[in-house]
Amino acid sequence: MVTIEEITHISELQKLNHYWQMLIEYSNSDNLFVTYEWISTWLKHFWKNKPILFLLVKNNNNKPIGLAPFLIDQEKDRLIFPINAYSHRPDFVFISNKKETLRIIFGYLKKKFKKFKLYLHEVETHSPLVQLLPDILTECNLINIFKESHASPFLRITTDWQTYFKSKSRHFRSEQKRKLNKMKKAGQVNFVKVSKLNQCNSAIEDILNIERNSWKEKTKTSFTAVPGLKDFYSDLAYICAQNGWLQIYLLYFNSKPIAHIYGIVYKNKYYALKTSYHESYKKLSPGVVLFNYALQDVFESNLKEFDFLGVESRWKKELASGVRKHLDIFIYPRTPTTVFLQFYEHKFKPLVREKAPFILELRKKIKNAFVERN
Repeated sequence: MVTIEEITHISELQKLNHYWQMLIEYSNSDNLFVTYEWISTWLKHFWKNKPILFLLVKNNNNKPIGLAPFLIDQEKDRLIFPINAYSHRPDFVFISNKKETLRIIFGYLKKKFKKFKLYLHEVETHSPLVQLLPDILTECNLINIFKESHASPFLRITTDWQTYFKSKSRHFRSEQKRKLNKMKKAGQVNFVKVSKLNQCNSAIEDILNIERNSWKEKTKTSFTAVPGLKDFYSDLAYICAQNGWLQIYLLYFNSKPIAHIYGIVYKNKYYALKTSYHESYKKLSPGVVLFNYALQDVFESNLKEFDFLGVESRWKKELASGVRKHLDIFIYPRTPTTVFLQFYEHKFKPLVREKAPFILELRKKIKNAFVERN
């Protein structure tokens, strides 16, 4: 008999660890953001003393076959994924028979909540959730609305560094070399890769120094400007270093830290979580110089991918080989209103986008004008 075990408080997560690790191992998941290490650290810093609903599905041999990590958003009366601006692409973890496991999870949720709403933010389009949910939700008499979210650049590594670099335009190669030479002519340049536990303290201090002097400090998005962010990334660094996952790149100019890439290597993929540079050294292009170094090192380390994360930008596109698309998934009880919303998002908007795209552009302009006025 299949059973579901509920975990409703962060303090209970530790007892899930054993089953969680089994699920990760047998599912062959290479998604850093569904690991126990990531989610438990994230919850500690961003979901303190708030309710959670993690559902562990076990088969009749008491073996785990699936895990659904939900947070209870009491303010909006809904279930959500553990995600914010500092986490990415959350998902369920499955071992086998994904459709049946999903059917069990959503059947359980429907019985538990009379009117339950679910918001799944930033789900990768290749996730089984995207493929399997529509049929299962129809069986449960629930409505799903899929909305396009952002696309995130990545570089799949299939060649050596020299081949990759030569594949870029002559202008691109020339600019990379010019910027590095310019910095070397101006002073002493040193690159440091941080991966060991005994390097964490000094690396975090240098990263904080860079963040305090970056443009992000002015926009209140730096490690030091956002409450709790420094502690989150510090704790994460120690945990990842213990697991052999930490890989931070630092650039020093005349012995002063001027740029960083805070990253993690998980299942042979490099995740570039955060990056910044010292604003006073902007003319030396420290971010460009450091990323060129980090990419070359990732190639030479025989990793399979460099994940830039976040949204698309010009500089990421220059380096990437493709993008991962994401969806926001909204799940509601079936009512006339939600049926109409589903029709509008899945049928009407695509038709208008194809036949009369100017209507959507006009709607967007009116909306933006209203926001600016207010």
